[in-house]
Amino acid sequence: MLKAMHMHAHQDLREMHPEYSRILTAAVINRKFRDMLLKDPDAAVSRGFNGEKFNLSSREKNELSSLKGLSLSDFATGLARL
Repeated sequence: MLKAMHMHAHQDLREMHPEYSRILTAAVINRKFRDMLLKDPDAAVSRGFNGEKFNLSSREKNELSSLKGLSLSDFATGLARL
């Protein structure tokens, strides 16, 4: 059962919106961005990372904002469910 759950979660992450993947990558490699993302996802995404912007619709930004205050792991899981 755990293997089936892991396979499902892995599939969800592979099919994730490309911008969500970029956001998670930035959060993994940069503590300052990660801290901002977990505290205020809208501000972090609006500010961008390393001179690059994230291309998200208003709806996607709103959905992302609902994930604040979580651990990075929980944030990633929440993104996979959006």
